[in-house]
Amino acid sequence: SVLSSGINAEYGVGALAIKFPGPNSPYAEFCRSCLPRLVNVIQGPNSREEENVSATENCISAVTKVFKHVVGQENLDESSIVAWFRCLPIQEDEEEGVHIYNFLLDLVEANNPYLLGKDNGNLRDVVMVLAEGIINKTIQSEEEPELMARIEVFLRSLQANELLWTQIMANVPDTHKVLLSGGAQTT
Repeated sequence: SVLSSGINAEYGVGALAIKFPGPNSPYAEFCRSCLPRLVNVIQGPNSREEENVSATENCISAVTKVFKHVVGQENLDESSIVAWFRCLPIQEDEEEGVHIYNFLLDLVEANNPYLLGKDNGNLRDVVMVLAEGIINKTIQSEEEPELMARIEVFLRSLQANELLWTQIMANVPDTHKVLLSGGAQTT
């Protein structure tokens, strides 16, 4: 199988998606055909074990890049977006985090109904994923100022609606509340 050689294959699929974007690119079909294998790695029973996290997160990033650059968010169905979102947050790979979290914000900014859920019921989960990314340093404010700016705009837009923000924060752990109450800046 194309993914049997490990991290380099997963990385290669994502690199092809970026280098040759679009549904009609010469590698589009290949990238789409790799999605089931990538998902199998991500959903594998030991995918989150320490020795497998790097490969798993490379697969999540590759899926993200194929979704964004080859398939296009407008062509993603509900099950694809929901399954992808359930893989988040990533825990270690700050290099791939920028791709993953920027795509998450692309979906948020497009008001993707599959991501946001009925009556925006998934907003709290989106906020939690972003907060986790900042806490575990897969989102690094110093390294990715544009990503941080997007996160801050998103959080401020939620905070502007006091009722909505209160509902979101009601079930957020205290460690996250401190981070989120001051915006997304990390120190």
